[in-house]
Amino acid sequence: MPTMLHSSRLFSSRAEVPNTSSGSVPVKPGGLVTLDAPQQIVALNPNHPDNVYNFLFWHANRVVVSTPVVTFTAPSDESNFFATAWYQQVGGGGPPPTPHVTTVAFSLDKDDVIADTPIVTVTPAGAWSGSPSTTVSTTTSAAPVVISAKGLIDGFGEFTAWLAFGGTASGNVLTVAAQASSLALATFGIPQPDPCGLLRAQRDGLSPGDFSTIAAYRRALAAANARLHACEKLHGEPID
Repeated sequence: MPTMLHSSRLFSSRAEVPNTSSGSVPVKPGGLVTLDAPQQIVALNPNHPDNVYNFLFWHANRVVVSTPVVTFTAPSDESNFFATAWYQQVGGGGPPPTPHVTTVAFSLDKDDVIADTPIVTVTPAGAWSGSPSTTVSTTTSAAPVVISAKGLIDGFGEFTAWLAFGGTASGNVLTVAAQASSLALATFGIPQPDPCGLLRAQRDGLSPGDFSTIAAYRRALAAANARLHACEKLHGEPID
């Protein structure tokens, strides 16, 4: 039976939102699961009265949506999976920031922010200072900025989608109007089913007893590792 790791967390520190519960919940294999997060949480605290947290997005079994209600299909095996409601704390004060786009690379497999820029190119080019920057100015011209996501991030898998709070997304391209501001998540994950799974199984199935000499086994193992690692590199998977 799969296990849902349920929690409400502060974006992007992963700190638990005060006055919320978390835990492991068994769910029906392959069954539909619907979760409903509060739109706003008010956490009363003697030291910080009236802390207010607004719902931002769900990440539930690799489904990422900006609606408080999410419905998804549970895994059919006995794996654990995340079901995290992400929130932002209200407040801060101060003058409004200069209009810009804040991009975040997000791992579907780790349920966490990736410490890398998701951006590969921006038009106009002067709106982005280049890697490793994750922010794009929307004030450099009267035209919208067009942000293209990387195809993959090493160790975290392939790009899957943009989740934009402002702007429009099509494939790996995000477009945000001039003078506008936006927060945009670029999600990355190991492809499912794993395209390297068969090569990994073939590598792991090699045994010295299947070869006439230990040298022949080592040559076969090296060749199998090379094929597997090339596949993992191609799809952004951790090298096994």
